[in-house]
Amino acid sequence: MMNRKLPAFQTYLIFRPLALNAIAILFISGFFAACEGSSAPMDAETRQAIDSIASAQISTLRVQLDTQCAQRHRTELPLLIDSIRQKRLKEINEKLKGIVK
Repeated sequence: MMNRKLPAFQTYLIFRPLALNAIAILFISGFFAACEGSSAPMDAETRQAIDSIASAQISTLRVQLDTQCAQRHRTELPLLIDSIRQKRLKEINEKLKGIVK
């Protein structure tokens, strides 16, 4: 028998699931290792710093999300209303055709 070499893509397809499993295992083990609580409680300055950073990030994200929401409201809502209106007009016309017969 002849010893054939697999093309690079086929080799990739064979080893890809193994690599993904290894990454998943590393991620999960890192997640559980990071979840262990420290025995020392945080001091007031640390808590204040964390609260300040979180509040600033929340404020920034709130502005971004409000902007995205307003943009979607302007662009998608008219399309949704039109599709509902067309569907309802179709239903009305079908009922009117049934009455006329």
